[in-house]
Amino acid sequence: MNWRALFKPSTKYSIAALLIVGIVIGVIGYFATQQTLHATSTDEFCMTCHSNHSLKDEVLASPHGGNEFGMVVQCQDCHLPHGPVDYLVKKIIVSKDLYGYLTIDNFNTQEWLDENRKEQADLALKYFHDNDSANCRHCHSRIEENQPESMSRMAKTMHSRNAAKDPEERKTCVDCHKGVAHPYPKN
Repeated sequence: MNWRALFKPSTKYSIAALLIVGIVIGVIGYFATQQTLHATSTDEFCMTCHSNHSLKDEVLASPHGGNEFGMVVQCQDCHLPHGPVDYLVKKIIVSKDLYGYLTIDNFNTQEWLDENRKEQADLALKYFHDNDSANCRHCHSRIEENQPESMSRMAKTMHSRNAAKDPEERKTCVDCHKGVAHPYPKN
């Protein structure tokens, strides 16, 4: 087979060759994309833009920063969905943050974070409300049904009462646990 045959769609071999080349390029592209997505979801990558913010220290000082089970929550555990399609969509949406990092004066400073914390926290809360705290539930499963022994009696009662409500009247995790990893601004 010569190279000209590869570009003649009328021959049987050229279609097969194009199909094989397309599959190989598709597989390589898929794995390269997956590696890129996951490499840009690490704490190290997140901290390249948030290095001068207190965000990492806030998480480490919270129950999510190291608990009796030795678990430390990573940025992507809370801020990125766990389903593959939602994950990809969210990664596309947050890619605009790189543009903000490059164009917003003093973005990588604690002063900027302090001035914009309420707005940023409200955006995060909206995200959690919109998906019924799916990221919380990913690790904590259905706390209403699987209550740990270490949970206080009052907390068990509150979770049980919430679970008994009609779905449209139920609270989601962040309604009561706002500011559990990062302090929620008071004003």
